[in-house]
Amino acid sequence: MKINRKHAFVILAIGFLFSIPAVTAANSSGSVLAQDGGEDFFFNLIGNGAEIVFTAIDEQGAPAVVYGQLGIPDEQLGLDLPMYDGCVMMALLATQGELLEYILDLVGAQLFNFSDGGGGGGLMAQQFGEGESPIDSIFSMLGTDFSLLINVFFNIENDDAQVNMAEIRTHLHNGFNFNFEELLNLYIDEDFISNLIGETVELPFTSINLFIYRVTNPFEDAVNSVLDVMDQDGFIASIDSSFFTSARASGAGLLAVPDMGDLMELIDSFGGDGGTPTPASFVLSQLPAIDGPMAIAAAGYIGDQILSTSSNELNIFEDLLGKSSTGVVNGLDTGQSLVAAFLPPNMNVTGYSPEAEALNRTFYSPEARMVFWNATAFADVPDYTINFEPGAFPPLLVIDRAFDPLETTPGGSVEVRVTVQNQGTEPVYNLSLVDYDISDTYPKSVTIVGDLSDTLSVLGAGETMFVTYDVTFQFEGIYAFAPAVVVYDYGNNTFSKHTHIEGYTVSADPIGLLQQMFWDGYPFTAVMGGAVALGAVVNIVLMARGRGGGGTYQV
Repeated sequence: MKINRKHAFVILAIGFLFSIPAVTAANSSGSVLAQDGGEDFFFNLIGNGAEIVFTAIDEQGAPAVVYGQLGIPDEQLGLDLPMYDGCVMMALLATQGELLEYILDLVGAQLFNFSDGGGGGGLMAQQFGEGESPIDSIFSMLGTDFSLLINVFFNIENDDAQVNMAEIRTHLHNGFNFNFEELLNLYIDEDFISNLIGETVELPFTSINLFIYRVTNPFEDAVNSVLDVMDQDGFIASIDSSFFTSARASGAGLLAVPDMGDLMELIDSFGGDGGTPTPASFVLSQLPAIDGPMAIAAAGYIGDQILSTSSNELNIFEDLLGKSSTGVVNGLDTGQSLVAAFLPPNMNVTGYSPEAEALNRTFYSPEARMVFWNATAFADVPDYTINFEPGAFPPLLVIDRAFDPLETTPGGSVEVRVTVQNQGTEPVYNLSLVDYDISDTYPKSVTIVGDLSDTLSVLGAGETMFVTYDVTFQFEGIYAFAPAVVVYDYGNNTFSKHTHIEGYTVSADPIGLLQQMFWDGYPFTAVMGGAVALGAVVNIVLMARGRGGGGTYQV
């Protein structure tokens, strides 16, 4: 994967979550960018807390935003309680839309050592349909909209790990109203690996327990619970949490390490014999030697286009985080607060505020296309604002995909309509609209009638273009529709927009199945009829649990 400027947002966001002082740091003495903060600075951040707002605007005027906190109050999580004995990491992730797809596409394959098992191509966080799942069957099953709790225990007895995990789930349920459904409960030791691969192996650890649970709370509740864990002083007082739940792609996450020393020990155990370290292990190896708990929480989203041909100003908190027009922004009472904005090359900046470069509290680099604010140095700020010349962005184009009916049963069809509307004041040119062929994902389960693509030379202001086709489904389940894409020209540039990944539900048809089971058993006696009916009921129950039906697909 070739890293370019647009990847800076995700790379820096991940850098913040793992090692904020190594990426971008500002201290109370006024240094905005600290290249070498040292151990004292790092301990300061953990002890006093830190928060940051990362924003990135793409060339079409669409934002990506992350708000995160380091050193959140760990007493709420109870990280020093005995139930965390042996736990090296707890992660809670709630994601909606293609946020996970976006992150994996940009950095996942290299940062996490994922492989697609073939000769290229990207990871798809959606279900893999009837093809071979290259690596991550858990993502195949979950798709793009899910909430997970993941806990890892290291070098403790299996029975102890089971008891501790049960107590942690109870604590999270009672304290934050989280509800869970088990997906994976795995105990890994040398016997497990030896039986798996058919030969004896020696591992650098005694055992690992991996627990994965689906969080059954609604997405909005899960995100708000993550935000509730954070320090409620600082930026969060000016943020409208609905921005993190209503965007086309959004998510929130919590990473808790009960003891950093235990985590370092686990990472060291995978170091092997001096081979090339993984990116994650390298990042963690740069941190100073510390023990004790550390917690990080973040929420983010990828939004639709908000800047267009007439735009000349961007207000970070009001436009991107829902601050009221009459409100003000303040950083943490204790700790460090930062605001960072990454800008596209077509955005010709004319100024920004607040501006205090003479005091080394702000930093702007036209070459790097970024603005940093040491927000700790400012109080009661109306907003953090960037001014730029109008005409930098294309007209507002909106692409949408609709299904009619919203749900069907096996053998039924849905009409799919993808519409592109020019909501701007100027025309765009050379449009090409293409929807993904879902039969490529499910060749045995769907048939398509109609056109999946169209072209148009000009789309004037207020005009629309569309494609319409019908999809017929053979089996029940949730089918993943990959994004539809429109490519168009404006000015001297070519742009593209896409819908998000969408799941379409084909519901089980219990009455039809019951009738079919009876017909399959005809002619029958009264006893035989009862047996067939019982078989139908069993089949329906299995189907409701995702185990029945000739081809059940779960996202």
